[in-house]
Amino acid sequence: MYAGHAALALLAKAKRPRVPLAVLVPVAFAPDWIEWIFTAFGRRNQEISHSFVSIGIGATLVALIYGLSRRDRSGAFIVWLTYASHWPADFFTGLKPTWPGGPTVGLYLYKQPLADAAIEFAVIALCWLAYRQSIPAVARQRAIGWLMPLGLVAMHVAFLFATNPALRP
Repeated sequence: MYAGHAALALLAKAKRPRVPLAVLVPVAFAPDWIEWIFTAFGRRNQEISHSFVSIGIGATLVALIYGLSRRDRSGAFIVWLTYASHWPADFFTGLKPTWPGGPTVGLYLYKQPLADAAIEFAVIALCWLAYRQSIPAVARQRAIGWLMPLGLVAMHVAFLFATNPALRP
C-alpha cells in the first residue's frame, strides 16, 4: 500500500476532525519512513519497521506524544489507529513480517499491478468519500476538493511505474 496510507489518514481525520492531517499523514507513513532510513544506512530490516512489535511500539509512542502534547485522549487513539493501520494495509499489497523470527505474510499484490491499483484506488475512494462527508458542504462543492483523491491516484500511479519496470515504456 502506498497512497492508501494517506487515504487512511483522511479516514482518521473524518472520524476525529480535531487531529491535524499534518500529524495523521506522517503517522500513516511512519513504518515506511523508518524502513527507508534504515535502508539508507545499509541496515534494511522490516522487522524493525513493519513487524507487529515495531508497529505496536511506534503506534504507542506517537499516540503518547500526541496525547500528552494535546491533552486529547480520543485524538491519541485515532493517531494510534492510524499508525497501526499500516500493517493491515500493507498485508494486501506486500509481504510483511509478523514478529522477530516469525513468518512473513501478505497477499503481495505488488506482483499484480492491476489488482494492486484496484485495491489502492478503492481505498482512496472510500476514505476520501468519508473525509468529504466530514467537511462543510460549501467546501465539498469546490472543484479543488477533487485534487486530493486525484493527487493520491497520481501518486500511486507514479509509485507503480517506479517499482514495476515492466510497466515502463
